[in-house]
Amino acid sequence: MAFSDLVARLDASCLGAFGVSVTYQPQAGGSYQVTGIFEEGRRPEEATPGMYTAIFFRAADLPAAAQRGDQVTIAGVAYRVVDVDADAEGGVRLVLHKI
Repeated sequence: MAFSDLVARLDASCLGAFGVSVTYQPQAGGSYQVTGIFEEGRRPEEATPGMYTAIFFRAADLPAAAQRGDQVTIAGVAYRVVDVDADAEGGVRLVLHKI
């Protein structure tokens, strides 16, 4: 089994165990339910007191490539994507700022 297959299986297992359903809204329009792993208070925010939040998805689960400015709603709270960190194995971690 290839390494990328092992990572995909691990990602699926982690999303199944720790994932939450969120609403993903790309700038191009539309609203999609996607499962992601939410990481509240991930890194310090310098412009405003507080912390940035992050969420992990499998890139293939998103309707389009994630971009800065997309919106994610988690438990009724809206966030804007401020940074996109994609890995070589199909994962994408979005850094979010509360709107």
